[in-house]
Amino acid sequence: MTTAVKHPPRAAEQVEADVVVIGGGPTGLAAAHFLAALGIRTVVLEQRLTPSGHPRATVINSRTMELLRHLGVDAQVRRAGVPLENTARITWCTALAGTELAGLDIIASADALMERAVNSPVLPVICSQNRVEALLVDRLPENARVIRGVKAEELTRTPSGVRVTASGERPTVVEARYAILAEGLHGALRETVGLRQTASTPLGRLLDIHFSADLTPWTTGRESALYWLLTDTVRGVLVTVDPKRGEWLLEIPALTPDEEHTYFGQEVDHHKLIEAAVGVTGDAIEGLRIHSVRNWVMGSTGLESWRSADGRVLAAGDAAHTFPPTGGFGMNTGIQDAHNLAWKLAAVLRGGAPDTLLDSYERERRPVAEFNARHSETNALQKRALLQTDADPAEFARNIEEHRPHFDFEGQTLGFTYDPGPGEPVVRDVVNYRPSAQAGHRAPHAWLDRAGDRISTTDLTRTGFALLTGAEGTVWQQVVQGAPDFMGLPLTASVITADRGGLRDTSGTFADIYALKGAEAVLVRPDGHVLARLPGVAPREELRRAADRIVNSGPVPARTEGQS
Repeated sequence: MTTAVKHPPRAAEQVEADVVVIGGGPTGLAAAHFLAALGIRTVVLEQRLTPSGHPRATVINSRTMELLRHLGVDAQVRRAGVPLENTARITWCTALAGTELAGLDIIASADALMERAVNSPVLPVICSQNRVEALLVDRLPENARVIRGVKAEELTRTPSGVRVTASGERPTVVEARYAILAEGLHGALRETVGLRQTASTPLGRLLDIHFSADLTPWTTGRESALYWLLTDTVRGVLVTVDPKRGEWLLEIPALTPDEEHTYFGQEVDHHKLIEAAVGVTGDAIEGLRIHSVRNWVMGSTGLESWRSADGRVLAAGDAAHTFPPTGGFGMNTGIQDAHNLAWKLAAVLRGGAPDTLLDSYERERRPVAEFNARHSETNALQKRALLQTDADPAEFARNIEEHRPHFDFEGQTLGFTYDPGPGEPVVRDVVNYRPSAQAGHRAPHAWLDRAGDRISTTDLTRTGFALLTGAEGTVWQQVVQGAPDFMGLPLTASVITADRGGLRDTSGTFADIYALKGAEAVLVRPDGHVLARLPGVAPREELRRAADRIVNSGPVPARTEGQS
């Protein structure tokens, strides 16, 4: 980072904030929301005047929907998209209007849906990235601001933090304590602050065609999130964006050198590619209209470090890591990065924790991103091999369960941990989620009754730390009355019982999953992960030790060999 303190241009608007975020995509906007909810003044600088019209990411998993629930926008996101349970199938066919080869049900029955609903207060949804961005912008709180149409050109160090100089119709200079780089894969500021990019071998180039059409003649009765197409002309996937509005994304990888020219040349007829994918002529596809086309290289990238040497700049989302879309973890991982980082920045800025707490951000989040990258790469290679072969339809159908971990990943979504044991992975089972209230895990969901209202345990940490305890843990309420803050953030204590006022565990789910003994309490962080299980013998000392453990959690582990 440049260390000289430069005088800003006179014509530029001068803005002060606690945190400046470079990039107004889902990660940057989510960071602004999470920080603002914790009382941190935040400014987002975004070069685009409006959100991109291209859908890019489409699936919002249940963990990310929980975070959007905290922001109060989950209902709007669900209305703007399509509930995944309505399209919880993956279909393989020759063409959309051709022969169906196989189908994989993610939620096969009402009973399966109920089993999935036990894990979270919300279900996944299909809602395109550009719609999520628009909703997050529209609902920004007062202490968060987005400045559009400006390009962050320079990031310099100041005695108290950072200065970002942005050009555009409204030149802007932002002075802040910290900066979050959420500038995406192609952002230019990372290198200037010493954050060097790494990359694995690219897995190929793809063509995306975003279009509208009435495809109900071929989708009704087999509504699917994805339709994998194995025609003689086009081998790729038709992605559901919004079937109610007839909105789709056709994604075609170049499987051979010849297909580089076929799909990316100037003379490519994108309408003909859509016709080949559907398997009918254009006049048979009602309302066909192409909105946008892009091509891009699929692969995984990362950074050698997610934090600048002086500690003032941290990367998140695609600025820190990218991986193939096969699994749908890109946007979800970025928003969850922001959630992890926001409370730590707030704790430091509010004086409740030392700056070293911010080192735990990369220590916790990078292993999760690396796991998601490896899994997405495995999925991509598996599907590429499938598209390149002429599998026997009967054999293909018999072996369809082999593909489940690509599409059914509840264990990966909810079951990752920030505190794996020695030699243990951050995700033990991609498909199956097993709730755990142990340190490092997301505090499991359980429905509770509060004066007739149903709330989730995941709702108890929206703006601070929460102590969850049973009938014998009233000592924690006394502790909180005397010290209602922890690491500079609000601390609450919830006594959860089966048969008396306050929070009631009417189903027994909380008692079963959390398995609290005596005065024991589970201390849950503002990002919903368990910080510690505290015996309740010396509560104040136990809280102090819990804070010390995360603040002094040690150096960031070395990057996994061969991974971003």
